[in-house]
Amino acid sequence: PRLDKHAGVPPGTTSYYFRTRKALLSALAARLTELDLADLSMMEEIEGRSDVTYSGTRGLAELVMLSGTEPYRTRSRARFELILHASQAPELDATITSYGIRFYALARDVVARWYEGRDVAPAAIEERAVMVLTFISGVIVSFVQGYPVVSDADQLDAMIRRILGDP
Repeated sequence: PRLDKHAGVPPGTTSYYFRTRKALLSALAARLTELDLADLSMMEEIEGRSDVTYSGTRGLAELVMLSGTEPYRTRSRARFELILHASQAPELDATITSYGIRFYALARDVVARWYEGRDVAPAAIEERAVMVLTFISGVIVSFVQGYPVVSDADQLDAMIRRILGDP
């Protein structure tokens, strides 16, 4: 009843569509992943266009900065809640992990493009991708907590570029 009231739907609606809490969390994870993957696909499309300014590290910074604004901030909070639930409900893990894998692949592609034309070992690229992703995860946590550590995409882009300095 409390969830129905919060959602602004008639009493019993949630339990009608989702018989268990587990079913509700699974549906929430699936929908959140669907929305997030659509956003990542948009970024991947932008990456392939030469007429778009926001690609590469700048595009990644723009995407991350969205997570600090609504409705993305609420989605980021929900994603963190689901990650915590996944440790107790393994069936959520695959859904949650699919987003993480896709986001990592995007970040890794941005890092690999940064080093194109340079003689950089694949292991070094992989290491830098992990560093960038770890940093970005911290930035997103700061947004979720309401205490952002970066103020705009320019600042975040500059920080990512510093992380990517010559290995």
